[in-house]
Amino acid sequence: MDVLNQMIMLMDRKEVKNFKIYMGRVTANEDRKDLKLFDLIRKSADKYNEDKAFEKLYQNEDDKNAFYRLKNRLMEDINKSIFLQEFQSDNAMLSFYLSALGHYYFSKTEYKLAFYHYKKAEKKAQEMEDYGLLDIIYARLIRISQEIFTSNPEDYIRKRRENRNLLNKLSELDDVLEAVEYRMKLSQNLSANKSINELLKITIDDYVNSEELKVSSRLQFGIYKVVSRVLLQNNDFPKLEEYLVHAYSEFEDREFFHKNNHDTKLEMLSWIANSLFKNKKYQASLDYAALLKTEMERFDKMLNDRFELFYYNILVINFSALNSTKAIEILLSLTEKDKIVKQPIYGGFIYSNLAVLYYQRKEYKKALKYINELIHFEGYRTMDTMVKLKLALGELIIRYELNEKEILEYRYKQIIKDFSETLIQPEILWEKLFLDIMHLMISDQHFKRSISFKSLVQSFLEKAATLDGTDEMLFMYDTWVKEKANLL
Repeated sequence: MDVLNQMIMLMDRKEVKNFKIYMGRVTANEDRKDLKLFDLIRKSADKYNEDKAFEKLYQNEDDKNAFYRLKNRLMEDINKSIFLQEFQSDNAMLSFYLSALGHYYFSKTEYKLAFYHYKKAEKKAQEMEDYGLLDIIYARLIRISQEIFTSNPEDYIRKRRENRNLLNKLSELDDVLEAVEYRMKLSQNLSANKSINELLKITIDDYVNSEELKVSSRLQFGIYKVVSRVLLQNNDFPKLEEYLVHAYSEFEDREFFHKNNHDTKLEMLSWIANSLFKNKKYQASLDYAALLKTEMERFDKMLNDRFELFYYNILVINFSALNSTKAIEILLSLTEKDKIVKQPIYGGFIYSNLAVLYYQRKEYKKALKYINELIHFEGYRTMDTMVKLKLALGELIIRYELNEKEILEYRYKQIIKDFSETLIQPEILWEKLFLDIMHLMISDQHFKRSISFKSLVQSFLEKAATLDGTDEMLFMYDTWVKEKANLL
């Protein structure tokens, strides 16, 4: 998929709507090839064919240069539309925008206007602690101050020197984080049973000379991200839980959290809740979910939309283990909220979880209903191919249980065809084995006596044993195969 296709498929409904408004600002010409191409890519998704698109748009013309110019112009218009929509709500984009305006007025020798915009950019960059951008801004403010008499360039020379000291400390911070990551990985192979916090203290003492940097929130947040990533890669959820709970409490005590890093606070709460779930501490996980919800309400709910899915996911996974009826109630309540269910990522989350939960309760018709809802959902075409394949395998199980033989045979052939390119990949193994098992079960009513069936089952279960069932197997295909092979 090329850059233009990726850009278009990443757009949500709001961005698409604003783009169409943006494109209609100049002309209402009905024959808009750019909008036609946009809709073609959007509707075709991963089945988009550039040659067919060219033929449809240009028909009898042979020169593809016009088509390539159209693509480039469409890409530029999408970028402008997204920028206009997002820059005021994103401090980083706003700071660059203000700096760009400062540069524009500086090039016009309108120094007072340039000064005004660079000062606003400075404020935003300070809020984000973007010291690299501040270095550029101070260089310009020093130059502008030479041209106007209302500003003293020495003030900005001093600010630039202080800022560069901070940049040097951040370089030191990067060294610390690299050392922390290396020692974290190395410690996995050591017999010495040092705690993570002991290891971190030793590493910081070894690499940091500045007492100010040792206690800085920036260093501690950087360490948090490194440690969490390493522990997650190692699937060490007990240590992850222990570290995160301790780090979060410490950050609270030191008053590290504030409005500009509130996303880090919400992220930490999400990680803690998920690690507790992995450790089967369901009620504790739900307690942190409640705390996450409370914190999402802060600062006029500025991050509510961004973390809403994380919150509902924590509720659903925990209640799936504690009380599936409650989990289903939560998901069904979300289907009644148009704002949520119409978003591709939410719709996929809601319908796939409902299908799995009803399947686990052996309510197969309801499970099938929500698989079909998902397949016909607008966001389905943009879903990951492997998720689509796993849902399709779940559908085969359900239709087998419902004894829908004709539909089962048809869907089996259709799945083989639709996922042919995926199934030839060497890393796609257990899915192919499952389909081979399903084919035997469909074609041979005495499949349990078949040597091939027993061999396939053994190979499939060996492969399945290496996977994380909750993440890799939506419908717990291995348990179902064992049941059919009388291995339970």
